[in-house]
Amino acid sequence: MSTFDIRTTLERLQQILLSHHSSEAAWLAKVITYCDVDEIKLFEKLNSKRMWGGAGSVANEALADNCGIEDWQWRAEIQEFRELMIALGEYLMMRENSYPDISSWLLAFNNWNQSEV
Repeated sequence: MSTFDIRTTLERLQQILLSHHSSEAAWLAKVITYCDVDEIKLFEKLNSKRMWGGAGSVANEALADNCGIEDWQWRAEIQEFRELMIALGEYLMMRENSYPDISSWLLAFNNWNQSEV
């Protein structure tokens, strides 16, 4: 996954979070700005508690309640959100010094996606 792929992934995650009225969308917008200017800062943010920690993290948005959009749209966007987070998490784990909670989130996201097939 190149920096361009990371940007595309983050932009789509941000769009989903905007659709869900999540405050994390604004934080992701700031992270996206590092894609072209500061790779060190980008990976620092991507491997942070804010991205992968518990409550209040971007990853935790997969557990949010429907914000009032059509149920089918909510389910589709949450599944896509998890798939994007899986791809990002797997990439980060291939690099050294990934955030320790990533593997737990990936397991949960994969299990949730499989249970909804």
